[in-house]
Amino acid sequence: MKYSKQRSLVLEIMKNTYSHPTAEEVYAEARKIYPGIGIATVYRNLNQLAEMGEINRISLGNGNDRYDGHLEEHYHMVCKCCGRLQDLRPSKEKLDDFKKIAEETFGLKGFNKAELNATIMEGYCDNCAKSKKAM
Repeated sequence: MKYSKQRSLVLEIMKNTYSHPTAEEVYAEARKIYPGIGIATVYRNLNQLAEMGEINRISLGNGNDRYDGHLEEHYHMVCKCCGRLQDLRPSKEKLDDFKKIAEETFGLKGFNKAELNATIMEGYCDNCAKSKKAM
């Protein structure tokens, strides 16, 4: 698929952020550089880039997908209160331990080269935890 100026811009924005933006946030950034870009163009390019495997789409189940331009193996923690999304980057040893525990706990025998795909952990960020002292 041919890369347009708009697609290249969207991809550049995604590769230069770790904030896991929504399409609307990508649109706001893109307009700073390319004021004529439309929101539909941003959505279309995010979807195409995700389909091509150039970025990851993170579906949180609330209809507001987030996007991640960093494809190295990692996972995400999301705050159940404010929605803040943060990368989790376990060491290889910890990841191997988790896979072993999953196999032993859930009886996942017969699987080879297990991969964790789109793993999202939920919890409360420090700010939300402090404001909800009952947690």
